[in-house]
Amino acid sequence: MNIIFKFKPSKKVLLPHIKAFKNCKNMKNLLLFSTLLLTSVGAMAQLTVKPNGTADSYVYVNNEVLYVAQDVNLTPNPTAATEASIYLRNNAQLIQSGATSSNTGDGFLSVQQNTPVTNSWAYYYWCSPVGNPAATQAMTYGNNKNFGLRSMYEDTNAVPGIGTSARQTTLITGDNGYTNPALTISKRWVYTHEVPGTEAGEDYNRLNGSNYALPGWGFTMKGVNVGTAPAPGDPGSNHDQLYEFRGRPNSGSFTIDMGNGLMTLSGNPYPSALDLNKLYWDLPDNQELGTFWYYDEDRTVTGSHNYNGKPYGYGVYTPGLEDTDGDPYDGDNMGSYAAAPFYIYKEDGTTVGTSTGPGGADQNKRFAPVGQGIMFMGDANGPITIKNSHRVFFKEGVLPGSIFQRPEGENNTTENDLSGPTLSTSTTPQTVDYRPAQLRLYAIFDRALTRDLLLTFYDQATDGYDRGLDGRSPRDLKADAYFPVGNDNEPKLPYVINAVNYDVNKQIPFAFTLDKQTDIELRVKEEVKKPYQHVYLYDSQENTYKALAINGARVTLTLPEGVYENRFFIVFRSPYIKLDTPKTEVERTELVRANVTFFQNNPQHQLEIRNPEGYTIKTASVYDMSGKLVISEKNLGDDNKYSFYTGNLSDGVYLVKLMTSDDVSIDYKAIVHNQ
Repeated sequence: MNIIFKFKPSKKVLLPHIKAFKNCKNMKNLLLFSTLLLTSVGAMAQLTVKPNGTADSYVYVNNEVLYVAQDVNLTPNPTAATEASIYLRNNAQLIQSGATSSNTGDGFLSVQQNTPVTNSWAYYYWCSPVGNPAATQAMTYGNNKNFGLRSMYEDTNAVPGIGTSARQTTLITGDNGYTNPALTISKRWVYTHEVPGTEAGEDYNRLNGSNYALPGWGFTMKGVNVGTAPAPGDPGSNHDQLYEFRGRPNSGSFTIDMGNGLMTLSGNPYPSALDLNKLYWDLPDNQELGTFWYYDEDRTVTGSHNYNGKPYGYGVYTPGLEDTDGDPYDGDNMGSYAAAPFYIYKEDGTTVGTSTGPGGADQNKRFAPVGQGIMFMGDANGPITIKNSHRVFFKEGVLPGSIFQRPEGENNTTENDLSGPTLSTSTTPQTVDYRPAQLRLYAIFDRALTRDLLLTFYDQATDGYDRGLDGRSPRDLKADAYFPVGNDNEPKLPYVINAVNYDVNKQIPFAFTLDKQTDIELRVKEEVKKPYQHVYLYDSQENTYKALAINGARVTLTLPEGVYENRFFIVFRSPYIKLDTPKTEVERTELVRANVTFFQNNPQHQLEIRNPEGYTIKTASVYDMSGKLVISEKNLGDDNKYSFYTGNLSDGVYLVKLMTSDDVSIDYKAIVHNQ
């Protein structure tokens, strides 16, 4: 074993702190790191791994982070199966710092990623975490190297994902890849999309088997068949396929060109997780970045290599507000996600696909895992930069927040499991729901494809475009629904995620574009911390208000071909609701109590009260369990929401009492927990 740590000290150096060494296997020269932290003050820490004469030497990192402050120098081992110098296994990740990569050597880092469920027809979007050390090209990105399919390997260990043995994949020009007798990938379907453009075929460039992809570029790749090459017409079998990347680890900064309203295929270029919130809010460098689009498809549908032969589309992710608390792991600021549009309804009312889309129940996309390819949609023309400072150690699939775009259920969550993540090293589940108030709508066209739309409520939002909160629609349906969003004196553009500041009297434009006469069903799929009591689709042409309710009222429409941008609105109050106003005092009291809602927001240390119908509140009082008055407010008016600071209260149960101008008393028990 010959592992060399090099330092260039200035005034003070803190030597590397190795927390634990485990399972040192002399015969294999295996060094297993539980945790390795290289820290220095006024110095650069380096990691060099090379063979000990004719004996292999390598670092095997299991389920932990390997941090190197500066460069990595790797020399390949003489044994082909164990040629790599660093093995990252079971969620292990490598993080480096610095603006430019100075990694050197012709050795390899090995890291893996799997794609359940895949088959010979299924596509995924990738972004390689390594480059080919043998690639020859201009050093555009420091010492990072270009990527090609020759850097993809097949795990040949007895237990896949455990061990060091692998062999290079075989490449063919035929239509279908396969797994037997060796992992064989068809290079016919491997494309980059490095120049800002559209979904048009001419905007994609075939990679083939060359080392053509610059570091930081994403690429498409079709899956493989279990067993031998499938016969014509064979749908293939779905399975979990493990791919291994071997090469020089990417590090430093990567420049990606953006185009206004255009998309560029990039993703996570590192052998560690990438925090999309940090990337997005790195201003002014990344001001041109608009929305993240995740390719997805129904991988149970086989029979075609072409996009137009299967249900596919882009899920839309917006990062939300900038996370400024310095803790990316605490579960807040996870962003919003609208799934790709191919949840299919049959004529008999049954469905094909999953209710959250094949992207999975974990719709949190903040932490892009190793290998994840993402379409970046631009807000403006110009370059953005992916940096080492955007990297974090976040375990994929262990907790919500980082998952390779995969089918439903693979991360062992359920549709309603929407809590935020804890620290990636913690075993205590995070139960606080940090998501903003939101309304999720499904627009279903001809009982077939479904558009997932999300209306979120932020105090900071406007009625125009809000960067980071509004998500542009990919417009990947012929019949479609969207929110027309734009600032004053600007054309309205289609969005599937729209953030607004809630007002009970607000009218939010809701549009349809139809290529033929279409039956439309609009239903409420999900409500989170809703600030409203009622929600309607208002038809300004017919002057009708049609109620929407989760697991209840739905709106059905039949509209001819055309574009409808100034006719329909989402509203929260109907002028006709007064016709049903209760006549008796008891009924009126019950209505007021039903329309005023409470939420004790312990993470924000405040009691939140929603008053969507605008009742006038005379007094608000909070008592502890001994009867002591701890909060007292008078003449609050008829605002739609109020908040009271509770961070100075002791943990416990408190009685909240409101009194309206009509002397209706409303009670609520709040459980305060400030630790």
